[in-house]
Amino acid sequence: MRRMLLTLRIFFSKIVDAIKSMSRRSYWNRANSVEAWGFATKIAIIFPGLLFGKQFWWLYIFAIASSIALIWSSTVKTLPTIIIFNALWVFLASAAIIKHFS
Repeated sequence: MRRMLLTLRIFFSKIVDAIKSMSRRSYWNRANSVEAWGFATKIAIIFPGLLFGKQFWWLYIFAIASSIALIWSSTVKTLPTIIIFNALWVFLASAAIIKHFS
């Protein structure tokens, strides 16, 4: 039990440290700024859909652009899972736009 509590404490302190690092100017290099923009765009699409059943097709244009930018930033940081996720997101966003206009 004691070991589990210590593990949880370390886990949450690492999360807090990671969030605190975002307040430093040095954190906001090009790759991290692109990531923040990309994730904010996806949240803007997902939350209204999940919470209110609303879909704004024009947000998918930003999603395509941000996913392409995230693929670039993921190659800078070498994150293959993010590259694959964003390649699939480009496909899904394109399909949503096509569905809207067909």
